[in-house]
Amino acid sequence: MQHDRTRAAVSRQLKGMGASLYEVGIRHAERGMLNREWSEADIMKSLDWLKRENFKGCDIYVRPARSAPSRLILVDDLSMGTLARLQAGPYPAAVTVQTSPGNYQAWIKLDDDMPADVRREVARHLAREYGGDPNSADSAHYGRLAGFTNRKPEHIDAAGRSPFVLLDSYNGRPASGAAELVQIARGVIEREREQARSMAAHVQREARNMPQGATRTPQTAQELAEWYRSLWHSLKTQFGGDFDASRADWMAAVAMFRKGYAFQDVADAIAQHSPGIDGRKGAAVADYVTRTAGKAEIWHELKAQGADYADVADALLSLAQDRAQNRP
Repeated sequence: MQHDRTRAAVSRQLKGMGASLYEVGIRHAERGMLNREWSEADIMKSLDWLKRENFKGCDIYVRPARSAPSRLILVDDLSMGTLARLQAGPYPAAVTVQTSPGNYQAWIKLDDDMPADVRREVARHLAREYGGDPNSADSAHYGRLAGFTNRKPEHIDAAGRSPFVLLDSYNGRPASGAAELVQIARGVIEREREQARSMAAHVQREARNMPQGATRTPQTAQELAEWYRSLWHSLKTQFGGDFDASRADWMAAVAMFRKGYAFQDVADAIAQHSPGIDGRKGAAVADYVTRTAGKAEIWHELKAQGADYADVADALLSLAQDRAQNRP
């Protein structure tokens, strides 16, 4: 009987990750991501179908299911040298995967399941410490599933072949420094929460001077512009070195939605009145504006339904992107 290398790689990776439930992502370059929530057994039963989708050009990803507890953290875009440094330090990975020649992902396992905000901050800390991709540093990011090919065009060789995603290691053990990681993360979270509470209180006070969104006249438009710039600069003055320009835009956007402004009004306000936005964001201004206003809109709606920010923070961007695709 012929040895099935894909089956062996997938089985070993999942055992090394050790999650109770997984999400598998099947991403097509044009159709986007199809998500499936499966057990390890479900994944193994679906390998033939996943192979066919991979052959047709789809990339295959995996992560612990967001609906289940998790203690796994992904560090993305590591070189061979950086991976060696990670493995020799206090946070060696439970699973490492070569996603393309010379490029690696590492799954770090904590001692216990942790809430999303702790996992998110651990991911950010590890990305900073080891030069991982900061855009992949969140509480539930997809990593590649070994045994399938990486279908990104830039990895196709001269013969037209895509490289296989290879399982590099899979010991499944928690990092020896896992407790330290959690302690660091909780300290950062508490400081950020205190700053966010202080900024939110400041914005709430200033929002009393904002014109209502339902009354749109040239005069109210001018008043809104003046309010936005005044809020931004008062936050900068109060918080000094701790001032975060993107957080200021975010909080202004949330306040505008509370006052009854529509999405386009909020997006226009950020684009036109956020001081220095062109210098801060360059060619990415339009994307930044859409993301900030879109996430604020979703959060405004979820908060009204009783959601806790820590539970939904990592989902806001994808929810906003989904809605953006359906806007007229």
